[in-house]
Amino acid sequence: MTTEQRPRHPRYAIRLSAELRVGNQLLTGVTRNLSAGGVCVEIDRPLEEGSKLRLTLFVVEDDVEAEGAHGLGLAATVQWAAEADRGWALGLKFDPLTPQQATALATALRAVGAS
Repeated sequence: MTTEQRPRHPRYAIRLSAELRVGNQLLTGVTRNLSAGGVCVEIDRPLEEGSKLRLTLFVVEDDVEAEGAHGLGLAATVQWAAEADRGWALGLKFDPLTPQQATALATALRAVGAS
């Protein structure tokens, strides 16, 4: 099956705080939506398609990161970048997840009613 023929994972609108580490750069942003296969993140600058990065997602309560939150660390690849209302929107595809990452992500999606 080619990428175009594979069905997309359902997207769920969720706001999480996100840190993106690209080489020596550390960027912060907020998610627009999340799925089992990727995430859309808004940041203040574009990143090149194909860029590999480390992504950490944090739960946000009332626009503040939840106290004591460790975050979910994932590897991802930039699929696209587009100008957004406040900066840039990036479509990130998760690199293959470990079983622990897949479980943590599924738990996060269930927590927002995305089961």
